Amino acid sequence: MRRFLKPALVTACILAALGAIFLYQRSQSAKSNKPESAASANAAKNAPVMVEGTIAKGVMMSSEALSSGTLLANEEAEIKAEITGRITKINFTEGQNVSQGQLLVKLYDGDLQAQCQRAQAQFGVLQKTLEREKALLAIQGTSQQGLDIIEAQFAASRADIEVVKANIAKTEIRAPFSGKAGLRTVSVGAVVSPTQSITTIQQTSSLKMDFTLPEKYSDDIKIGMNVDFTTESLHDTLRARVYAVDSKIDPATRTLRVRAQFDNSKGRLAPGAFTRVRVMLRQQRGIMVPTQAIIPQTRGKSVIIARDGKAVICPVETGSRTADKVEVIRGLEEGDTIVTKGVMFVKPQMLLNFTKIVP
Repeated sequence: MRRFLKPALVTACILAALGAIFLYQRSQSAKSNKPESAASANAAKNAPVMVEGTIAKGVMMSSEALSSGTLLANEEAEIKAEITGRITKINFTEGQNVSQGQLLVKLYDGDLQAQCQRAQAQFGVLQKTLEREKALLAIQGTSQQGLDIIEAQFAASRADIEVVKANIAKTEIRAPFSGKAGLRTVSVGAVVSPTQSITTIQQTSSLKMDFTLPEKYSDDIKIGMNVDFTTESLHDTLRARVYAVDSKIDPATRTLRVRAQFDNSKGRLAPGAFTRVRVMLRQQRGIMVPTQAIIPQTRGKSVIIARDGKAVICPVETGSRTADKVEVIRGLEEGDTIVTKGVMFVKPQMLLNFTKIVP
C-alpha cells in the first residue's frame, strides 16, 4: 500500500507547482498589458471628432411678418326704408352699378301728396291775407297785432309744407353713393318697415384689406408702406398700401389691426375674399446659419462653435426662418466657426477636426 501511495503524492506536488507557475506568469502578463490598454483608451478619447462647419457671417436681411386678412368694400351700405310703406316701384337691377342719388325704390305716397296739396292751398290763402293786412296797415286800416298774427300763421303754413315734403322724400329710397347694387329681398307691392333690408350697395372700385400683426411689430408698421398679398382666386402677388392703423392693441389677442387699400378698378377681386398677407417690415444686419446647426433643448436652443480647436456649446436666440436657414438674434458673433454636420457626436471640450468649412 505504501509503495503505491508515494508515487501519487509526488505527482500531485508536481501538478500543483506547475499550476502556480502558470498563474504567476498570467498575472504578470495582465499587469504588463494594463497600461497599454489604458493608453489606448485615453488616445481614443482625445482623438478629434470629424465634423463640417461654416463661418458665421452678417448679412443684410429683411424682416417680414405673415398674416391673414379679409377684403372689404371701400364703402358699403345696407339699404332700408325710413318709414313703413308699400313698394310701388323698384328702379334698380340686381348686380348692376347705380349712381349716387339714383332712385332705387319708391313707396306709396298718395296720402302725403294730398296733405301737401292742402297745405299749399292754405299757404296761398294766408299769403293773400298777409298782403291785404300789410296794405290795410299802411292806411291805418288794421293794427300791428293783427298783422303779426297773420304773419305767424303764414310762417306755420310754410313750415307745414316743408314737413309734408320731407315725409314724401322718405318714400323715395335713393343710393347714398355710387356703387354696385346687391340682391334685392323685396318685390313691388310688398310692405316694408325700417327694420327690413331691401338690398346692399358696395363701392368696389377700391377695396380695403384688414389684417392683424403681433404687438411686437407695432413700431414697424407705418402709414404709406406697401404690403403684398395673394388670394384663393388669383395666383398673382398683389400689392396694397397701408393707410390706417388701429390706435390700440387688442388685449385679448395681443395683436394690432391694420387696414390697407387696394386699387380694384379692374374688378379682379370681390369683397369678403380671404387673403394671405406678407409685410416687409425693415432691413437689418443679422446672422443666418444652416437649420441643421441649431440644437433644440429643453429650454431654448444652442449651437456648437469651435474655440481654440475645442467644442463649446453656445445658447442662442433665433428669429425668422427661410427654407434652409435660421436667423440668430443673440448668442453668435461674426467670424465664429459653427459645426453644421456631426453635431450629434460632439460633446463639450472635445477636439474638433473640420473636414470642410463653408465660407
